[in-house]
Amino acid sequence: MRHSLLFVFCFLLLSASGLGQSSTSESQGIQALVAEVRQLRKDLQATNGNALKAQILLYRLQAQEAAVARVSGHLNDVRARLAEAQDRRRAVTASLKRNEEFIDNAGTTEISPADRKQVQSEISRLKAELESLAAEEQQRQSAEMEAEEQLRTEQAKLSGLEDRMDRLEKELDNPR
Repeated sequence: MRHSLLFVFCFLLLSASGLGQSSTSESQGIQALVAEVRQLRKDLQATNGNALKAQILLYRLQAQEAAVARVSGHLNDVRARLAEAQDRRRAVTASLKRNEEFIDNAGTTEISPADRKQVQSEISRLKAELESLAAEEQQRQSAEMEAEEQLRTEQAKLSGLEDRMDRLEKELDNPR
């Protein structure tokens, strides 16, 4: 019986020391798993944050591209109206010149006083229209300069957003 008790005692002693080692290594394993889960959670949160940043930045980039397109279209419209005003001014200038030449050459040819009066009235009307067109052209040139400045501003904003997108892409490609 003594051998049995001794055997049981030794068995319990060995088992207890084995359990102590097992629980220490299990505890270290659990701690390693907990640390890994925490790191994975941290990485996942960082990834979610970067994905959110990328989505917001992409939305802003699209909105800015639309703004650049809108301002560019406005500039094209302003330029077209300016070109129309310049064409009208050239046409009126040419018509005025023809009428003035007609009056200047009328001294050598005979024209009736009524015709002369009508041509002089037309010359006066064309001069007034030419002044009006010059003012309109100047306004349209100012509008063109403003639209060009606005386009440069919007393009600079777009460029800044593109730079930020490039930096974010590099950051995502090269995690720390």
